[in-house]
Amino acid sequence: MKILLVVDGAKKVRILGQHYPVRARIAQIHGFSSHADRNELFRWLSELKRAPRRVFVVHGEPEAAKNFSEFLREKTGWDISVPEYGVEALLD
Repeated sequence: MKILLVVDGAKKVRILGQHYPVRARIAQIHGFSSHADRNELFRWLSELKRAPRRVFVVHGEPEAAKNFSEFLREKTGWDISVPEYGVEALLD
């Protein structure tokens, strides 16, 4: 039995064992450009009075986070890291 998702046109959904009709108009966004966000974040970080000891990039898809960290490192020379899920960092 193939499960039909709401985004694929399902007419009913089951929530906590109850069936309900889908009465929503569904729209799917396939992607966002990270360029505007990158520039806004960079502008915000540029306002810091002094450089942070370390910047952790923890939001976004892995490739976008990596690209943003490289962009920041290139522009600022700061210590930037993109920690993997579950990694802990000791802050002193």
